[in-house]
Amino acid sequence: MKAARRAGIVLASISAAVGTLAAGYPARAADVPDWDIATKVHYGPSANASGYSAVIAAAKDNAWVFGGTNPGGSSSPAAEHWNGKRWQAWRLPAGLDGFVVAAAASSASNVWAVGEGYALRWNGIRWTVAKSWSQASGITSVAAISSSDVWVFGSSSFSGGPSVGAWHYNGRAWARAGGIADAIYRASALSPGSIWAITVSPRGGSVVHYNGSAWNEVPAADAALANTQLNDVLAASPGNVWVSGIAPANAADGRLILAHWNGKKWKRFVAPWPVQQTERFATDGAHGIWIPVVTGGDSPTTWILHLSHTGRWVRTEIAAGRGDGVGVGDLALIPGTRNVWGVGGLVTTVGGDAAIWDLGVIADHLAAHERRSAPGHRLVIERGVIRVYLTTGNRAVVWVYLTTRTNMCRVATGRRPGFAVDAGD
Repeated sequence: MKAARRAGIVLASISAAVGTLAAGYPARAADVPDWDIATKVHYGPSANASGYSAVIAAAKDNAWVFGGTNPGGSSSPAAEHWNGKRWQAWRLPAGLDGFVVAAAASSASNVWAVGEGYALRWNGIRWTVAKSWSQASGITSVAAISSSDVWVFGSSSFSGGPSVGAWHYNGRAWARAGGIADAIYRASALSPGSIWAITVSPRGGSVVHYNGSAWNEVPAADAALANTQLNDVLAASPGNVWVSGIAPANAADGRLILAHWNGKKWKRFVAPWPVQQTERFATDGAHGIWIPVVTGGDSPTTWILHLSHTGRWVRTEIAAGRGDGVGVGDLALIPGTRNVWGVGGLVTTVGGDAAIWDLGVIADHLAAHERRSAPGHRLVIERGVIRVYLTTGNRAVVWVYLTTRTNMCRVATGRRPGFAVDAGD
């Protein structure tokens, strides 16, 4: 748990999933769409276990993913950019070590990414180092409200090392905030006068809120998060705030806890499956939540769980190549849609690739995804959409989506049980 929190990446998830390399796909709900691999990228030597740890979607045609060439070893930060048609590698400032652990954006021209001792800023033209700290391992979160209102947090409650603390940038200079802000692990901003955050500790942690002038604990959340080891916070609107964690707080395996603030009161939700590790999550565009988890037990498995606005839980498997362990560390809802990007990594016995997944890509979308995609052609017909995967000579993959007009019937394929297949035209 300490290593996973310190890294802010999916290393613990991937390592746990390696134990299930040869396992088959478990059954899932028939109406849950698939998380398909959009692209995978390998950086550096073949033994590198490349991985992505953060994703930000500023618009339908503008998203960023971040990670490192070899998290867990000698690594450099890495970034890819989505321009609406393809993912492309993007150069970050030279001389940086480690990997990016978190990112935030207020617009397509104000994107921030934080790594092991540095904060990077994208101004719409280039990436620059906005600030660096000597405590290289302490940064855990960033909140970007505007180009002149940015917060960087670095809690060391679990690592025991020096704490970066909480820092605020006003467009001209950086200033450190004291008090409870120093203990903030992750944060999610709605406006200059409303930032939600969590602290973490061996006892679980607490929910805190910034009102524009001061940080204060939110005792009203305590009952919904009793005996819970907090992990993430997501503020979608003033009446839609989520906090995640695992209960009991001092157990290696427990249950996923989600606490929801509707603007008036907190409500507690408990997932029906054992959970060993949770990662960062995203709203589904319909007042529900998607959240990656690793289940516990002798054969840990990576899933993405979904809690609908009606309180219904489902879980779905994550696409991975044969023989791959899989970890998913961050999700992002694509603005104006119910589609989601997911990022993490695929690990084999010799190394691993950074990977990007997509969920529910719109039916009329045509995209080219390049670089190390699987060879061959594939036809998938599901949820009223025909997906044709064509591999070109340069190993790029073109996905073509066609909408069908008839109802679906259910069949099972040999590779992935539960595919929805349209038997009509």
